[in-house]
Amino acid sequence: MTSLFGRVAWIVVLGIVAVAAVGLQMDREGRRNFAVAQAVPAPFRSSSLESLAHAAYDAGNVEGGLALARDMVRRRPIPSEGLALLAYGQLQKGDQDAALQSVIMAGDRGWRDRFTQETLVMLALQAGEWSIAAQRTVALWRIGINDDRLKAMTADLLSQPRGVDAFTAQVGREKYWANAFLPWAGAALAPPALAEVASTMARKGARVDCAALSPRTLTLVRSGRAEPASILWRNLCANGHFTEPAAFAFREDLGDDAPIGPFDWQYPEVSGVDRTFSRGKQGPVLAYRNREPLRSVIAKRNAVLKAGNYTARLDGAAHAEAGFRPIVFQIICYARDGSARRLGDAEMSSGSTDFFIPDTFCDSQELVFLSGRGEGEISNLTITPQ
Repeated sequence: MTSLFGRVAWIVVLGIVAVAAVGLQMDREGRRNFAVAQAVPAPFRSSSLESLAHAAYDAGNVEGGLALARDMVRRRPIPSEGLALLAYGQLQKGDQDAALQSVIMAGDRGWRDRFTQETLVMLALQAGEWSIAAQRTVALWRIGINDDRLKAMTADLLSQPRGVDAFTAQVGREKYWANAFLPWAGAALAPPALAEVASTMARKGARVDCAALSPRTLTLVRSGRAEPASILWRNLCANGHFTEPAAFAFREDLGDDAPIGPFDWQYPEVSGVDRTFSRGKQGPVLAYRNREPLRSVIAKRNAVLKAGNYTARLDGAAHAEAGFRPIVFQIICYARDGSARRLGDAEMSSGSTDFFIPDTFCDSQELVFLSGRGEGEISNLTITPQ
């Protein structure tokens, strides 16, 4: 009988140990997996409380998030994550003093926790502690964080002149995070703040991937943000060779591998089309030859012409084979949402054409020269309002 009771007791003990092991394993997994965290039995919840608290805050349940954060701090008082979650909830409730104390304690226990740093940024922004907010913000960008929450905090920081000063003071010889930050900054920041940040990054030697930034600046122009596109390219990638929006002369100083600025002419590689440049009396001359039957792009670029009537003039001569149109000038309008519509084609064999830019759905334009089978030389494009 004693032996039977002993075996039953061992089985019960082993069962309890197995349940506890499963519960602890689920709790560890639940820290990063909300679905698992929900299934963790209450007695075993510890690490999984972090996931549950985050979910409560994200759902707008501040009281629920606070209760879970307090439970997490009670069960795991050493790590910083619980205190950071507590500080976040206190901040959402308007208890800034308590939140400050909690986040200071969390900071004492380690700044590696991202949520702790984000909470400190929010507190610093509310208190006008620009240096602290900037230091933590740049630190988050440097470790590869670039989600919507950090972008919103960065935008708040850089909406204030003192915030801009504090942010630029933290910038150094950046490499990796600059390439994620700059396209977002071009779309989100006011031009004065963007100009200060971009010029500081250039002065301090930030290493920017201009090949990756190039298409983003083209997109900025087509979404109505030509000034930010110009600021980024002029400061960080132009190397003193910036094409102004109203300068329409062709350029020959762009090598085959040179990144394209927001208003640079582009010369797409097209089968059967050859191009060469020479120097004329009034600037570069683009000579082309199209050997294919299809009409092909000879050159194209962005523009930001205001609404109204214009005259385009082009020097040179175009010779098309029988049945093909010579040089054609095409204008494509872009609205701020990026949608495009073609205004129409104008034959430029006479050297000039008139066109009209409407006052709606044409915030920026793409100017395109095309040619059928044939050859010619073109130079000195001017566009003047009538």
